[in-house]
Amino acid sequence: MKALRVWSNPDEVRMWLLCLPPGGGNARLFKDWAGLLPPGLGVAALELPGRGGRSAEPPATDMSDLVAEFADAAAPLLERPMMLFGHSMGAVLALALTHELRARRGWSPLALVAAASEPPERRNIPVSSSEASDEELVIWLRDLGGTSEELLASREFLAEMLPALRADLHLVERSTWRTEPPLDCPVHVYLGERDPAVDGPGAARGWAGHTTRVQQPRSFPGGHFFVQESAELVLAALAEDANTAVGGRLLRSR
Repeated sequence: MKALRVWSNPDEVRMWLLCLPPGGGNARLFKDWAGLLPPGLGVAALELPGRGGRSAEPPATDMSDLVAEFADAAAPLLERPMMLFGHSMGAVLALALTHELRARRGWSPLALVAAASEPPERRNIPVSSSEASDEELVIWLRDLGGTSEELLASREFLAEMLPALRADLHLVERSTWRTEPPLDCPVHVYLGERDPAVDGPGAARGWAGHTTRVQQPRSFPGGHFFVQESAELVLAALAEDANTAVGGRLLRSR
């Protein structure tokens, strides 16, 4: 499927880590993870239209249609155990995708990781996609941290980043969340210690309402983009949570 990016050799995969990017991001953010995580844990990602290899497509405007497309795209991976990982907006998409696959197939991941994200019913978007200028979006990115001043000063970077970010903000603004029964898999909440966009305790309590198997949240050094700032720690946590999900039988140190 055109939305699916597989970064690991499928022949070596015993369990999949399916990743969904933050607002404005693309599937390439997770490409290097395939060489950094333990053997057997394969990395794949879902690409939104309008970026990366799908840059020629118009951006998504309907959350339900996007989730349905992602469910079709993820189907080839479902024969093996899977853990979902979503960063910021990607966490909300990961939750919606899990509900969609549960409704279609009675399927559930072994675990879901929600990083740098409020749960969908607590969404707080301080920047309007329709009203904010490019300058205001840049200021917002600067406040979130994790994006260098060099990139924020790059016209080439901003020409690619800002339309994708604006489209994702518009997508989230227009979407409505339908209450669903909680998941039977663990939901792991990963938080940045200096994330200005997420209320850590409130987010943890909110995500706890989406699962029957509440986990202790993890905190990492960094802001909203701690996933990149503290990549080594995040990958170690993902490996540990994946190993726990299969009872310690899957992963070996590389």
